[in-house]
Amino acid sequence: MEGEWSILVESLAEALVPALSVKLRRAHYERILTIRAPSEKLIYLHLVKTQPQTFVAIRQALGLGRMTVDRALKNLLVRGYVSQDDRYLYWVSKV
Repeated sequence: MEGEWSILVESLAEALVPALSVKLRRAHYERILTIRAPSEKLIYLHLVKTQPQTFVAIRQALGLGRMTVDRALKNLLVRGYVSQDDRYLYWVSKV
């Protein structure tokens, strides 16, 4: 099941990138191209569209597991692609 889910997430993320590249600023598009993990791409794209979001809201909207969202957000935070405010809301960092 995990393998099937990973394939689905990867295909969704890959399908969204070209479609959104027209609407997203070039910097967001370039960031997306550097993100390897499908779940990170999906969360980043979701935040670009719907920020700010709580951890739980991200999980519910995307149907991802707690550990998947936690790992993806930590990696995006380390890269500086997202930030978290004092209200525990996640935002896409300025580009």
